[in-house]
Amino acid sequence: FPTLSRLAAAKSAELEDAIRPGGLAKTKAASILSALSRLKAERGGYTLDFLRSMPLPDARAYLTSFGGVGVKTANILLLFSLGFPAFPVDTHILRVSKRLGLVPENATLAKAALALEPHVPAGAHIPLHLNLIRLGRELCRPRNPLCASCPLLPVCPTGAQAAGRGKAA
Repeated sequence: FPTLSRLAAAKSAELEDAIRPGGLAKTKAASILSALSRLKAERGGYTLDFLRSMPLPDARAYLTSFGGVGVKTANILLLFSLGFPAFPVDTHILRVSKRLGLVPENATLAKAALALEPHVPAGAHIPLHLNLIRLGRELCRPRNPLCASCPLLPVCPTGAQAAGRGKAA
């Protein structure tokens, strides 16, 4: 689908086939087509550029008002496509943040994103996001984390506790 107009005109089955590798194709296709339809009806076109004039919380609220769009998806779009200082939190970032004690153990993706976002220095949102994902995938894994190899071990309560026990967290 080389243009948003062509995407909006696509049959749901065509879109499902195109996005199937990402998982949940049927649900995501319906959400995408519904969002495009609503955007066209409300704004007369397929652009989100009008969000640039809104404060970050308002732009995020607008995006999360679409079915299938949560805080993580909204923050990804706001950060990577519109240049907002939003901070998307995925499962890797959530796990790292919990182990570092930056968010409560019961924090959700959305609550962690909103709690961490104000503390990210200007201009650091993209590199921090990408590096925390990498850290979570490669070292701070769900099972058998490699705490001894982690550059954050000196400031990580979970890693320090694991080191004291002689095994990973």
